[in-house]
Amino acid sequence: MNKFIAQEKYITFKVYTYILSLPIDSIFKVITCPVQLSQTLRAAKLAQMGQRTLMLVNLHSHLNPNYSEQQENDNSGRFLIIAQGRAGELYGIQVDAPPNMLSIDETSIQPVPQSFHNIGLPTWVSRIAILNQKGEPTTILMLDINQTLPNRA
Repeated sequence: MNKFIAQEKYITFKVYTYILSLPIDSIFKVITCPVQLSQTLRAAKLAQMGQRTLMLVNLHSHLNPNYSEQQENDNSGRFLIIAQGRAGELYGIQVDAPPNMLSIDETSIQPVPQSFHNIGLPTWVSRIAILNQKGEPTTILMLDINQTLPNRA
């Protein structure tokens, strides 16, 4: 008899050298940003999207030790992932490439050991998933949108 293994769907995206994910049920929208909007968003902390305000989260500045805004080029932030927290607040995360949807088995997910936070892994990374993709182990940092996400450095 086959045992059912629960799978959850996640949006995955790359920032610096890390693969990050958010649960699909926390995603409000993913949009393509026109270049001029992308450049405006990089300089702001809050953005108005229609009748809603969202806080912009610059993950590059927290995950890349050599990050500087001067390094960003015209192709940066071409996509905007808009995530929604439990209280309805919206967060915008700019990414350079389109995000992917991925099903992850619950058996592949584990809590982040406290020692990982002691070496600099941000507290808003709540769990990690280790997957075997194309014969190589791949670690995915799973974000918790309801934790205190960073704004800008």
